[in-house]
Amino acid sequence: MAGCVHERDGHAARPIAASSLAYDRTLATAQINEAAWPDDKWWHAYGDAQLDALMTEALAGSPSLQIAQARLRQAQAVATSAAAPRLPNTTVDAETTRQRYSANSIYPPPFAGNWCTDGRVALDFSYDLDFWGHNREVLESARAGVRAAEADRAAARLALTVAVARAYFNFSLQFALLDIANASLVQQNTILDLTQQRASRGLENIARVKQSEGSVALTRAGVRYEEAAIRTVRAQLGALVGAGPDRGMDLQRPALQPPQKIELPTALPADLLGRRPDIVAQRWRVESATRGISAAEVAFYPNVNLAAFAGFQAIGLGSLFNGGSAIAGAGPAVSLPIFNRRQLRGALQLQQAQYDYAVAQYNQTLIDAVNEVANVVTNWDGLVKESDEARIAEDAAQSAYSISKDRYRAGLDNYL
Repeated sequence: MAGCVHERDGHAARPIAASSLAYDRTLATAQINEAAWPDDKWWHAYGDAQLDALMTEALAGSPSLQIAQARLRQAQAVATSAAAPRLPNTTVDAETTRQRYSANSIYPPPFAGNWCTDGRVALDFSYDLDFWGHNREVLESARAGVRAAEADRAAARLALTVAVARAYFNFSLQFALLDIANASLVQQNTILDLTQQRASRGLENIARVKQSEGSVALTRAGVRYEEAAIRTVRAQLGALVGAGPDRGMDLQRPALQPPQKIELPTALPADLLGRRPDIVAQRWRVESATRGISAAEVAFYPNVNLAAFAGFQAIGLGSLFNGGSAIAGAGPAVSLPIFNRRQLRGALQLQQAQYDYAVAQYNQTLIDAVNEVANVVTNWDGLVKESDEARIAEDAAQSAYSISKDRYRAGLDNYL
């Protein structure tokens, strides 16, 4: 019987191991910590009550989470259906038939050649012995699908919270940029006042005044741009929490308190296999497809069922429930696929293709996840260095501006 099964492709896809991906040099600059994995409500670390409230709203009313929950219920329903064939099937069947019996058959008078009504009421029982584990593999495939859907729900939750956090951080950034734009506007107005004073004393020509007026106008336009950017992010946050753009109009300026030290786990990226829900979901899809192949393979083998019945059957409804109308029976039923092998082979090839697809998705998800971590480490390291240099540049620029303003006011320089 084993020869009846269409063998799997020897070159089928295989899941890659995280350890096979080269990442040591990229992550060498990362600060690591044994307990660095964030908890489920990681945004609490930023100490902003308004952000916490937005997260609560988003998790309660987001359509994306509702979609993921509905898909989970679908997977659970499939698993419930898949479990049914592993249990005995018992039904109560009742039927009645009005028919004319042949006068030249086995029926004696008064039935032969006359119309009569047949009746049958019986308790029918059947049980699939599942010698080869077909029903078991179908059930395990469905259960793996449920776990994949659970991971998808967790992935949707994570994606939503990350989206809200990014928008909120951008909200805070736009306020900081508005502060810079307003400070620049104050600075440009100061320069304009000084230029006008010097021009009134004949120390500057009108062209310098017009240049200063133009700088003020451009800086004011920058202020308007940042104000519009803040309104845009307000609307974005309102949409993310599922409350509409007006919800964002009630938000105050963020009061984020970023952690002083951000570290990465020591077991990165190997622990991504168990912690990132998108990777977990794809892994369970590989498991589901593997079980699907096993179920398709054993479909080539004979199937053995036990069947039994007990009840009443009679010609003429008046005697249907008499003791003499009782019926009962039991016995095995064996089926061997012979003429539908093309259909079974196609089903097996479909499962093999679905397995290859699931493995490819898993591999790509794992590669993308490790790459995302590497990008974060690289960007974070660059931002730390850039921030240090920016502070030095800021101090130097502020000192240069103060000196230039004093010299300009004293008439030692002709333009700021």
